[in-house]
Amino acid sequence: MSFFTGDTYLLVVLLAIALLIASAALMNFASRRATRTLDDVNLEAGPLQSFKGGLRWPLPAHLGTTNTPPVLVSLELFEWGVRIQARWPWLRAFVPLWCARYEEILIAEHAHRGMQISKRGSDGVRFRARVAGAPLIFWTSRTRLLLDALESHGVAVIRGRTTARVWTNE
Repeated sequence: MSFFTGDTYLLVVLLAIALLIASAALMNFASRRATRTLDDVNLEAGPLQSFKGGLRWPLPAHLGTTNTPPVLVSLELFEWGVRIQARWPWLRAFVPLWCARYEEILIAEHAHRGMQISKRGSDGVRFRARVAGAPLIFWTSRTRLLLDALESHGVAVIRGRTTARVWTNE
């Protein structure tokens, strides 16, 4: 005797589809809320340095944070500041585009995520700024190199590892 009848099976499939659509809509909404662009900057010269990694950014209404897995996000350093975005166009609906000038970044600090779960590491750089979408954490295995580059552009850097809390970027 089967647990699922035809109607129950259809209901479960429809519920799963609705849950998937709701999750995608929430991620898109959260991504748009955390997005910050700068219209008056020159992107044509190209980045000075580029990093690949993951991103942790705040959800709206203090609902916590969300993570984008490693290698799906790029961080680029320009003469004017920092740009963080999805590496591929099809991900841009779910990952915020965040730009900040170096003088807008109050502190860049070495953030650590609890236990060392993977070989890639659980280290990153937390950006604290008085702009929309901050604070956020860019996860990368090249944390020290990124901190050095930010410091060379005049950003205040904290090199001591600070632990990232589970539901917040503070």
